[in-house]
Amino acid sequence: MPETPGRFTATTVPDTDGSGIEVVGGRGWAPGWLSGDRVVVAGLAILAFVLRVPNLGRAYWIDETISVGIASHRLGQVPGLLRHDGSPPLWYFLLHFWIEAFGTSPDATHTLSLIVSLATVPAGYWAGRELFDRRAGIAAAALMATNPYLNWYSTETRMYTLVILISIFACTFAWKAARDRRPFDAGAASVAFAALIYTHYWGLYLACATAGVLVVLAWRRADRQLARWTVGGGVATLVILAPWIPSFLYQTSNTGDPWAVPPGVGDFFADPSTAIGGTAGILIAPLLVFGCWWCWRQVSPSAQSQSRLLALVALTATAGGFLASEWKPSWTVRYLAVIVAPYLLAAAGALAGSARGKAVLWAACGSLAVWSVIGTLLPDPNNTYAKDNMAAIAKAVAPRLAPGDVVISTQTEQLPVAHFYLPPGMTYLNPMGPVSDPSVVDWVHIVARLDAAQPCEAIGPTLDSLPVGGEVLLLNPARKLGASGSAWAHAVAHQEQAVDAFVSADPALSEVATYAENLHPQPYAPVDGVLFEKTSDKPSCS
Repeated sequence: MPETPGRFTATTVPDTDGSGIEVVGGRGWAPGWLSGDRVVVAGLAILAFVLRVPNLGRAYWIDETISVGIASHRLGQVPGLLRHDGSPPLWYFLLHFWIEAFGTSPDATHTLSLIVSLATVPAGYWAGRELFDRRAGIAAAALMATNPYLNWYSTETRMYTLVILISIFACTFAWKAARDRRPFDAGAASVAFAALIYTHYWGLYLACATAGVLVVLAWRRADRQLARWTVGGGVATLVILAPWIPSFLYQTSNTGDPWAVPPGVGDFFADPSTAIGGTAGILIAPLLVFGCWWCWRQVSPSAQSQSRLLALVALTATAGGFLASEWKPSWTVRYLAVIVAPYLLAAAGALAGSARGKAVLWAACGSLAVWSVIGTLLPDPNNTYAKDNMAAIAKAVAPRLAPGDVVISTQTEQLPVAHFYLPPGMTYLNPMGPVSDPSVVDWVHIVARLDAAQPCEAIGPTLDSLPVGGEVLLLNPARKLGASGSAWAHAVAHQEQAVDAFVSADPALSEVATYAENLHPQPYAPVDGVLFEKTSDKPSCS
């Protein structure tokens, strides 16, 4: 088929299942989906379930209990709480209704992330088929099923699996609209990108990268219609986002990511590789890149064009996040969820159309699946507490605690975890003083508030009011979290030393026990605890 000026080439790709059905530009639903493809996609979804479900019962870590804490409030309170948290609201709204139906246990909330992660498999098939052909659909489904990033976050009560799922729809509808010029696709793309940004702010980088690539494409092809559609889609996305823009501006000025530092050049390559291949990313990402190069001439021109553009969008979004983080640090591997879908869809389109590409594709997916199974089967005494051992410490110390006892966390973000696992009725403090709602964290100017806090003024009055015989549990990070050298890391380290020295020197307190549960192998966010008993009425600040 000749190329229509200003549009993508719609190359006719013969179906390979012997049916003689042709798929034009990846559009239409061939009988393959009604027979063999459905079985394959279902099998890949089952494989993804098998790889992910063993970790369903892992204990919560910091970010998860913050999510649960915010979402457990009344729906009308959630937006106000998020202004002080720094996140957009869509995930928390969804989690709120899920918690109302199924509760707050790790098994319950992890199941939500698991279901969303499994949905990326058929969504990947649909996207690959719509953008390329049914072979690319199978390839994209396989890459989604075995992706280690999805395996890890499928059992975490955070928004990252939802980010990937929405990204699949956003990218696919955007490029379908550019190719087919259907108003429905354009509208769906605007809604999907708005939903993505409402889920995580790094969606802005993917939305801007997509719009930027489309505008350049329109300019190079003198395609005024594509330019108008792109600008119109961007305006529509902004209109949908308009109600949240004041909160976003407030968060940008007052919360941010104080734990982050500007990324290095090595992070630009290493972290996207981790998002694609997990701990094996250093091998898998180069393998996929090599495979695309190796079979490039065997790929149809339309598949080459679409793969190149998707990869360019992913690379541009990565570069945008990297450069923005040099100015206002926010770079971390988990935020790279926004580039997983375009990279994997680009790889699927480039690899699925040739025997060489299929060999590379199945070698990569097979290796990742085997690596995941090995990691699941290996003896690991700390698997339940792989991310945070607060649940283990709470189990050990709970028999010693009674309502009214004091819990002090020198790392403010650990209070929601402690509050979730410890018995009810505790009095909670961080270095800045008593916390009325320990299920959430107030990130507004947190570094400045930590730097200004003094233990005698912030903690002393609560310790003085504790009756003789009461207990004080002091929680400290077992290792420094966040990027080394960040203002947040310095502030937490300073307060840890100051609070520890103040509590240890309190003449009314006597140390009775220490807790460092399940630290081998060390969890991602380990803590240890020291239990004190109040033995006199001497003032703390004496």
